[in-house]
Amino acid sequence: MAVFWLYKKEHKKLISLQQEELSDTKQLIVELLKPMIASLYYWEKYNFVASDFDPEQNAHLEKKIGDFVIGMDSYNQFRLIDLSGKEVYRLNRQDDGKIVKSLALQDKANRDYFKETTNLKKNQIYLSPLNLNRENGVLELPYKPMIRGVAPIFDAHGARLGIVVINFSAERFLNLLKKDNLYSFLLLDRFGNYLVSKDGTNEFAHLIPNSRNVTFYEEHPDMADSLRSKESISLYKNGGLWIKTELDFKNELAQTPLFQNRLADIKTNNKWVLIKHLDSKILNARLKSEIITILLINMLAIMVVFCLSYLEAKSDTAKKKYMQALEMINKELEDKTTELENKNNTLAVMQNKLELRNAQLLEYNNIVAHNLRAPTTSVSALVSMLNESKDYEEAKSYFPKLQKITHAINTLVDDLLVYVRILNDDDQVDMENIDLEPLIEATLDLYVETLDKETIDVKTDFSAWKELTFSKIYLQSIMQNLISNAIKYRDPNNKSVIFIRTLWENHRKVLVVEDNGVGVDLDRYGRDIFKLYKRFHRGLSGKGMGLFLVKTQLESLNANIEVTSKLGVGTTFKIIFDSYE
Repeated sequence: MAVFWLYKKEHKKLISLQQEELSDTKQLIVELLKPMIASLYYWEKYNFVASDFDPEQNAHLEKKIGDFVIGMDSYNQFRLIDLSGKEVYRLNRQDDGKIVKSLALQDKANRDYFKETTNLKKNQIYLSPLNLNRENGVLELPYKPMIRGVAPIFDAHGARLGIVVINFSAERFLNLLKKDNLYSFLLLDRFGNYLVSKDGTNEFAHLIPNSRNVTFYEEHPDMADSLRSKESISLYKNGGLWIKTELDFKNELAQTPLFQNRLADIKTNNKWVLIKHLDSKILNARLKSEIITILLINMLAIMVVFCLSYLEAKSDTAKKKYMQALEMINKELEDKTTELENKNNTLAVMQNKLELRNAQLLEYNNIVAHNLRAPTTSVSALVSMLNESKDYEEAKSYFPKLQKITHAINTLVDDLLVYVRILNDDDQVDMENIDLEPLIEATLDLYVETLDKETIDVKTDFSAWKELTFSKIYLQSIMQNLISNAIKYRDPNNKSVIFIRTLWENHRKVLVVEDNGVGVDLDRYGRDIFKLYKRFHRGLSGKGMGLFLVKTQLESLNANIEVTSKLGVGTTFKIIFDSYE
C-alpha cells in the first residue's frame, strides 16, 4: 500500500510539473511574438506618402528602415507592397547578418498572405501561419521557417497605399522549444501538421514537395477528438501519457498592449497544439527509480534507528554514534533542501531576467512609437509647406527648421541604438573585481576644474566595503553620469556638497551618491525620472539621456537604482548590487 501511495503521489507530481512546463512554453511563444506586433503597429502609424510606394522615389527610407531591422535580429525581411501586389521596397538580412537592399523586386499578388490582407482595416494586423520561405515561388534552401506579419498602410487622408510585411524568423525559437526537453515535445498546427517533432521527422512535411506528409491525427486517430478540444488535458493512450495545451494566437496576442493603451487587433487563424509525450517505459522507469530511492532511504533510516537504539542500551559510546548518525541524516536532508532552494532561486532569477527583458523590449517599442511621432509629423508638415511655397525665399525659410528636426531624429536613433547595444551585449560584458576608491577618484578627476572653481566639497566613506565584482566600464559610466548631475544641478545659494559612500542593506552592497542641490519634485516627476528624454529643470542644459542609460546598464547586470529627492534639499541615489559577499 505504501508503495502504491508513493507511486500515485510521484506520478501526480510529475504530471503537474510537465503541465506547468507546457504552460511556460506557451507563454514563452507569446512573449517572443509580442515585439513583432508592436513593430507592425509602429510602421502602420508611420506617415508614409504615395511616393514611398514608388521604387524610384523611396531611397530615403533606407537608413530609417535599415536601422530598425539591425536592432531586431529576428527579422530577416522588411517589405513594402503596393495595392497591386508588387514589392516597391525590400530589405533582406543575409546569412552573415548584413542588411542588404534588394533590387530584384517581386510580384506577390498570388501569395496567400497578400490575398488575406487586401481588406485589412486601419489598426488591424495579420499574422500568417508558420511556413517556409519562398523566393519567386520556390522554397528557399536551407529551409527557413517564418511567420509573416502584415499591416495596412494609409496616407494622411485615409487613402490606402499598400501593406508593410515583416518576416519573423522562427528558426531560433523553434530550436529553443526543442532544447532541454527530457520528454518528447510536439508542436502542431490546427490541422495536425508537424511544426516541431522529437527527431525532426515530418516537420513541415505539408509544405515540402515529395515528403511523407502524414498528420499527427492520421497517425493517432483514436486521440484526435480529445486533442482537438480547447481544454488543456492529460490522457493515457498508445502506451504513454500525453499532455496537451492549445495556443490560440487571436485570443492570446489580442491582449498585447500598444501605444496609448490600445490593444492589438489581430487577424489570424493560427491555432497551435503543444503536446508532451511521456513514454510509459521511461515514465515508469523514472517513477520506479524515485520510489526505490525513497524506500531505500527510509529503510536505511529505519535500520540505522533500530541498530542505534539497540546499541544505546549498551553504552554511552553507542548513544553518541546514534546522535552523530542522526546529525548526518539531518545534514544530508538540509543539504538537499539547500540544493533545492538554490535551484528555485536560480529559476526565479532567470524568470525575473526574462520579465525585465520583455519590459525593456516593450519600453523600446513604446519609445520608438512615441518619440518618433512628433518629429516625423513635423517633417511631414514642413514638406507640405515646402510644396506649397510660392518662391525660393519662402521655401528657404523652412530649411533651418527641417535641418533642426532631422538632427533631432538622428540623435534619437543614435541614442536608441546605444540602448539596443546594452540589451544585446549584457551577457558579453566583462565582469571583474573593482577597487572602488581609485575608480571614484579617477571619475572625480574628470571634473577637477569645476570642483576647484566652484569650491564643491566632495566627501567619501568606503568603510562599509571597498571592492565589488561588476563591469568596470559600466560602473565608470554610471558614476560619471551621477557626479555630473550632482554638479550640474547644484544650488547656487548654498555651498555644494557631494557625499559618496558605501553601506550594506539586507546583506546587499549599496553605493550611495548624495548631494544638497536643487532637488526634484518626485510627486510630480517620480514616474519619469529614469525615462528617455525627460528633463525636470528649466534653464539648465541636458538631453535627458543620462539617468535612462544608468538604469538600463544597472538592470542589464541584475543591479537596481533608487532615488529620493526633495526640492531645495537635495537628491540621493542608491545603487543596490545583486551581491551577497
